[in-house]
Amino acid sequence: MPRIPILLILIVALAIFAAGCTQPIEEHKSAPVGSQVNITVPVPPIPVRSSAGMNLAYELELSSEKGLMFVPEHVEVIDPATGKVLYSPEKDLLPSLYHPAADPLPSQADLQNGTGKVPVPRISLWFAVDPAAVPDRLVHRVTLNMSGSGQPPLTFTGGEVRVRKDLSPVIVGSPMRGPGWLALETTAPNTHHFGAQITIGGVTRVPQKFAQDWIYVDPVTGKAAEGDAGLSRNYYGFGREILSVSNGTVVDMLDGLPDHERIYSPQGVSIGTAAGNYVIVDMGNSKYACYAHMVNGSVQVANGDHVTEGQVLGLMGNSGNSDIPHLHFQVVEGTPSFLGAEGYPHVYRAFDVTGEVNQTRGIALFSEPGFTMEQLWSEFDTLVSFYPSPVHQEESLPGNWVIMDLP
Repeated sequence: MPRIPILLILIVALAIFAAGCTQPIEEHKSAPVGSQVNITVPVPPIPVRSSAGMNLAYELELSSEKGLMFVPEHVEVIDPATGKVLYSPEKDLLPSLYHPAADPLPSQADLQNGTGKVPVPRISLWFAVDPAAVPDRLVHRVTLNMSGSGQPPLTFTGGEVRVRKDLSPVIVGSPMRGPGWLALETTAPNTHHFGAQITIGGVTRVPQKFAQDWIYVDPVTGKAAEGDAGLSRNYYGFGREILSVSNGTVVDMLDGLPDHERIYSPQGVSIGTAAGNYVIVDMGNSKYACYAHMVNGSVQVANGDHVTEGQVLGLMGNSGNSDIPHLHFQVVEGTPSFLGAEGYPHVYRAFDVTGEVNQTRGIALFSEPGFTMEQLWSEFDTLVSFYPSPVHQEESLPGNWVIMDLP
């Protein structure tokens, strides 16, 4: 699994959703691409609610039998029933959403055992639409720069897919309780969770597609740590109880991996240890709740244990592929695996949004010469603002970089 800091979003500004415009598809003739480039959607999107609207998150896969070299220059997501352009990534954003095939391509051993090297080019798309206007189908108009193959630009329409309105996100309870919980790396098109394309068993998936990283900050001051912010144990979240979000059965767990004493110091992380000390709970209907990075020795359940919603599973730590103490939470479908299963959408039954983080100021701080991650977290309270009154939400994914009170 590639090493990607959980604070990548502080270095790259959030996407600005492009305004929709109506433009009939028929006015744009598709190029004859049958023998050139083919576009498919490996996993159709399932609508999932957040404060921004109904989110549609999925990937386009681009393939060429002739091995053509190309780079996407423009992508439009269109409702074929109306011809309306629902979303088009900003020009500056698109490169971070594009995952070119690895050079050299991953070996057969890589593809079977696990790799973050992409065997076939992909484009990650995440956007929100009005809940009252979720389309039945989507189609995509893509412009490729073909200069690498000595050809002129190619514009074509393809990748038609049905929006899975017949499927619903899993409704879960709270993985922690109380105020001061910051959700990050969620509901945005360029998070490291959504961007991580993992191939195991010859299948490329996005296991962390709908994941969140949960960090605790003081609900009054907004501070994240006390004293030396370089030490994991000085974070207010270290050792906090992690709760089961549902009834279910423990089907996998690991304990005994060390916590990283200092932040941003994991080394030698492998596919098997990326989640650190963890628990996976079978929630039924082939859906699995995954909890990662627990304190060494804190896991309180074993394989085969039946758990109830709200039961303590372990304590928040900094083990595995973790930069600072936090809970990584995700839901997957089909296989109880952090990296070997497709991410499935979930929504939280209820929560109150009490504040947010000023990302613009965070980016400005990080751009100052010599500024360190330890400084960022020691001064984190300067980025936090709390609302005069909480904003209640139900059956929703939390927005990126918002602070919540969890029931």
